[in-house]
Amino acid sequence: MTAVALDMLPHFPIALLVMIASWHFGRWLGAANMPAIWGGWFAGACACIMREVTQQEYRWIERVGQGRRAHMPALEGLKFWDWNAHSLLETLGALGLSALVALAIAKWG
Repeated sequence: MTAVALDMLPHFPIALLVMIASWHFGRWLGAANMPAIWGGWFAGACACIMREVTQQEYRWIERVGQGRRAHMPALEGLKFWDWNAHSLLETLGALGLSALVALAIAKWG
């Protein structure tokens, strides 16, 4: 495996763990399987996306903000078009993998 592939691995288990935990929580609350699994997928997606938003904020603070968060404009981290390729790939990869797992669970689970 390449260094980039190994560096991307932490997003996959995080997305899957959040998705499966949320799915089980939804089922425990009495939700049907389909809304529970896709609600879980959404929770996993939010966890991955917000991690990258935070990383983008830190990069901006180091690069432009002179080390001070107070200098950062509102919603700067949400500008995904400014994310680096690694951030985009690992986030999209985690979302895609967890969507495949959610589809499998929805079909056979």
